[in-house]
Amino acid sequence: MRLLFLLSLAFIVLFLSGCEMGRAILAGEKPTIEVKEEKAYINGVLGKPFHNKFKKFVAQNPTIKTVVFENVPGSANDEWNVKTCVLLHKSGMNTELKPYSEIASGGVDLFISGHKRTIAESAKIGVHSWSDGKKGGIEYPKDSKEHKIFLSFFKEIKMDTSFYWYTLRAAPAESIHWMTKDEIELYNLRSE
Repeated sequence: MRLLFLLSLAFIVLFLSGCEMGRAILAGEKPTIEVKEEKAYINGVLGKPFHNKFKKFVAQNPTIKTVVFENVPGSANDEWNVKTCVLLHKSGMNTELKPYSEIASGGVDLFISGHKRTIAESAKIGVHSWSDGKKGGIEYPKDSKEHKIFLSFFKEIKMDTSFYWYTLRAAPAESIHWMTKDEIELYNLRSE
């Protein structure tokens, strides 16, 4: 759903701002998981390759309970990303953003799946509506089947669905909204 948007956004981000996130999406950067100081540090675009890598990582590293997000620009496949979100949550893991962290779209979905969520002051969190290539998520009625995967996921991780509806209103699929400190607090993204 978000692939077309991510490619468009990557092009804009890369050429207008030269940011690392845009380069990652355009390059199809393979996701990475690296262990440092008893924490898993992740980077890259989420989707099926990341899910498979993360599933294997969780099985092989049962003592790692914190995932640190560095540059996670989004997901190339929402269905696989939701599976990863549920896996992270069921594994009892915590999530953390460092001062230099930059996450967006599906990266935010994965971040909120943590039990304890830590956010450094200058970390960047970007949200927007999803798109299926025909319409943006906000254009579908609230009781539409298109929302089911996300609403079920929010219920599974015990996150208030008001945050989901906010992301749809925050920016259209072809744009991004960087959350303010007040918005982060309002939607309880920081759990400590």
